[in-house]
Amino acid sequence: MPLGGWKLVMRQTFSNLGSSQTSLSAAGCAFYATLSLFPAISSLISVYGLIFDLQTVEPQLNVLRNLLPPTAFELIASQIHTLIAQPHASLTVGLIFSTVIALWSASASTKSVLSALNLAYDVLETRGFFRFQFLALGVTFGAVVGACLTLALMVAFPALIDYLPDLLNRFGLRNLPPEILYLTDYLMSYSTRYIVHFGAPALMLLFVFMAVTLLFRYGPCRDKPDWRWIVPGSLVATLLWVLTSLAFSYYVSHFASYGSTYGPLGAVAAIMMWFFVGTYVVLFGAELNAGLEDRMRGFNPKMPGMTRVQEEPEPAAVQSGD
Repeated sequence: MPLGGWKLVMRQTFSNLGSSQTSLSAAGCAFYATLSLFPAISSLISVYGLIFDLQTVEPQLNVLRNLLPPTAFELIASQIHTLIAQPHASLTVGLIFSTVIALWSASASTKSVLSALNLAYDVLETRGFFRFQFLALGVTFGAVVGACLTLALMVAFPALIDYLPDLLNRFGLRNLPPEILYLTDYLMSYSTRYIVHFGAPALMLLFVFMAVTLLFRYGPCRDKPDWRWIVPGSLVATLLWVLTSLAFSYYVSHFASYGSTYGPLGAVAAIMMWFFVGTYVVLFGAELNAGLEDRMRGFNPKMPGMTRVQEEPEPAAVQSGD
């Protein structure tokens, strides 16, 4: 696409993001996401504790330390520490109660996101009540399961790397010449530091990218678009989410103090604002995808997947004769 086309797409994207409806949608998503955060964390810890060792959870929190405001990170870390300290027998009961509590709040947050995506793509919600509810529950369940798998992989990375020498011995690769073994050990020890250091953030970014991509694919009420119309906005949204999270965390740490303004509610206000910024980034990716698709394929209301909200034509003025 020529440079002029990109300018038109970006102009349309920023114009749509500047509307009051987008701001209200982002605010609604942030509100319901804040309500669903701690029940969702409880469900995540309960599900993870039924399969894996809960003591491996807290070391992985360092990945979020730079992405969240300090007060918000301390609040979330404290809640996770409290859940981990509970007896393992109570995790099953906690799973039931937290899942029931999270059912309404998390589904409400998901429905807000789906409605915001419909707004970004300018489509009407025509799915039935039960279909919409099941879609919201499916998105929520998929997010919890995906987070569990991502956390498990983040924990498994160091253990897998520690197991590599035994794996080499098992396959008889230790019988190689000493020069090659020395080079192999050096490369493993040199690369291990980088794999452990960057592996966990890379897995988290991959999870965010896949979640946003699937959300853009199945969230809006439209025919399923081709993947090439989804990936650009997903990549941009993921990168912007990381950058805005780092910038917001730095801003709160050095320039603004939510604690001095909101008192004990400062951490909650910081979390809600973080969700608000993140939702805006996701909506930016959706608007970018919609603009690129319109520009590349040409706008056609009858084209599958491009059914737009059309305004009613104004009635023609009646001209009276003299």
